Amino acid sequence: MAPEDAQSMPIPEFERTAIAVAAKLGIVSDAAIVLAEGMSTVVHLRPSSIVGKVTRLTHLVRPVDGVTGTIALARALPGLVVPPSDRIDPGPHVADGRYVTFWAYVEAVPATPAEAGSSLRAFHREARRYGGKLRSFDPRPEALRIADLVGGQAGAVLQAAAASIPLPRLAEQPVHGDAHLGNALAGGRWLDLDEACLGPPEWDLACVRHCSLFFGERTRETCDALEAYGSHDEQAVAALDPLVVLFTAAWGTMATFVGKPIGPRTQQRLHWLRERYAR
Repeated sequence: MAPEDAQSMPIPEFERTAIAVAAKLGIVSDAAIVLAEGMSTVVHLRPSSIVGKVTRLTHLVRPVDGVTGTIALARALPGLVVPPSDRIDPGPHVADGRYVTFWAYVEAVPATPAEAGSSLRAFHREARRYGGKLRSFDPRPEALRIADLVGGQAGAVLQAAAASIPLPRLAEQPVHGDAHLGNALAGGRWLDLDEACLGPPEWDLACVRHCSLFFGERTRETCDALEAYGSHDEQAVAALDPLVVLFTAAWGTMATFVGKPIGPRTQQRLHWLRERYAR
């Protein structure tokens, strides 16, 4: 493709939103690059050291005040998380009906399992001091809202599971909310605080082990991370495992809202929920 052809191509929708909001705040990007696409589109606003995150799905389910606390929590955990941008207002901003936040750019070098586990322990220890407002970790209310949006058989399974899975009574504090090993970076810093919430620390541990427990993936690494984390209530983690399946299955069904089919991993989770809660 000739350079002039590349320049004439339209900028994708989510990238365009990040660029536009940053420009209003005084940051001009002429070489933005998409780093990831999932629940949010993550855009490095080059040549600056700022990353913009534009929600692809969250704004369809969660009010903006449900994500406001994540910025404040991140600021309260220096050295343990990828920080919000200190060059512009990190948000959340609302643009084109979506939520936009801004973060510091860092090289995405994965943590070792031992780094992930020990830094998650430190995250939990330091996060106890945070007294700001965060949404609840309980995935059932959002699963019910998602069930109404997606409808059909998937919606029926989510609805039945959300109505049937019990919520264990456990002490709560600020937690990461989506603490899988892919969200831990070298040096023991955590990224992707979009799901930060008030919940039991065991919720994060159930997230850490979900892929090992459910798909048989990264089992050795998961064991190493949990060992580095240290002592924890295994029964509490086990009681939260079904809720992690519900959480991941519910958001997985939202793929249809960005023009994609429900993926095989989400289908496997839905099958698991159906066999236990929707018969």
